[in-house]
Amino acid sequence: MSVGGVAFAVLLILLVVSLYRGWSEAGGLFEELPADIWLAQAGTDDPLRTTSFLPADRLEELTALPGVRTVVPVYARRIAVRPRGSKLNVYFMALAAPSGVASTPAARRFLPRPGSIVVDSVFAREAGLRVGDTLDVLGRSLLVERVEPGGNPIFEIAFMNGEDARALLALDGYVSYYLVTLDPGADAAAVARDATAVVTGSEARTAADFANATRDLVSQGFLPVVGALVGIGFAIGGAVIALTIYTATIERARDFGVLKAIGADDGFLYRIVLQQSLGVGAAGAALGVALSSLAATLIRRDVPEFVTDLQPLDAAAVFAIALLLSAAAAFVPVRRISRIDPAMVFRA
Repeated sequence: MSVGGVAFAVLLILLVVSLYRGWSEAGGLFEELPADIWLAQAGTDDPLRTTSFLPADRLEELTALPGVRTVVPVYARRIAVRPRGSKLNVYFMALAAPSGVASTPAARRFLPRPGSIVVDSVFAREAGLRVGDTLDVLGRSLLVERVEPGGNPIFEIAFMNGEDARALLALDGYVSYYLVTLDPGADAAAVARDATAVVTGSEARTAADFANATRDLVSQGFLPVVGALVGIGFAIGGAVIALTIYTATIERARDFGVLKAIGADDGFLYRIVLQQSLGVGAAGAALGVALSSLAATLIRRDVPEFVTDLQPLDAAAVFAIALLLSAAAAFVPVRRISRIDPAMVFRA
C-alpha cells in the first residue's frame, strides 16, 4: 500500500509536469521546417495571427545570392472548413519545394502528394478524420494522406501540396514566405541583408522567432493555468508521499520499540527506518515513472488534445524528490521512536 501511494503521487506530479512541457513547446513545428531564414513581409511577427504577402517572382534572384543553398516558397492561409458539420479555422501551409528538398526525410511530412493533405492528430480528432478520408477545402476534396502525432487544440495546422495551394489559396502573384537554407559556413546576417534587399518590404526572421511567438500565444492564454496545476500537483503529490511514509513508519512503532528493548541503539533504528523508507520511496517512484510513461502514451493516442511531453530529466527529478520526501517523512517519527521507553513496549 505504501509503494502504491508513492507511485500514484509520482504519477500525478509527472502528468501535470508533462502537460506543462507539452503546452510550453507549442510552436516547435516552425523549428522543424527546413529553413535557416524565414523571409516574411515586414511586420509579420506571428505567422498564425498576421498575414504575409511577398512577390512570387523573386525566387531566382534569391537562389542566386551568395551563401544560399535552396529557397522554398511557402503559401499559407487560414481557411474555415466544416468537416462532419463542425466548423474549424485551419491554418493551411504548402511548401513549393524543389525535388532536392522534397526528397529529404525531414521535409517529407510537410510535402503531401497533389490532392492530399497531412494533418496532426489533434486536428484529425476534432475533425473526425482518418487516413484515407477526404476534407472539403474551398470546394475541392483533399485526401488525408497522413496523420502526424502531436498538434494543439488552440490552432490547427495542415499541410497541402504546393500545386493545390496555388490553385486554392488565391495568392496569385504572391507567396507568404520564402524559406532560405544556407550553405555550410555562410554568413546568415549577410544573406539576410541581401535577401531583404532583393524582396522589397520584407524582413528576415528565424524559425525560433516564429516558434517563440506561438509559445507566447499559448503562454498568455493557457500556460499560467497549467503552471498553477503543476504547483498544486507538486503540493498534493508531495503531501501524499510524506504522509504515506510517515504513516507506514508510525504503524511499525511497536516493532521498532521491541528492537530497542532487546538492545538496538538509536543509530541502528535510524538506519533501518531510513533504509526501509528509501526502499519504499524508490520502489514507489520507479513504479510511478513507469505508470506515467504508459499513461502519457495512452493519453497521446486516445486524447491528443491533452498535449503531454514526458521528459527523462523531469522523471529523474521527481524520482529524486520522492526519495528526499521519503527520507524526511521517516525522520520525524523515528525521532519519537528513539525516545520510547523499552518498558512501555511490554505493557498490556
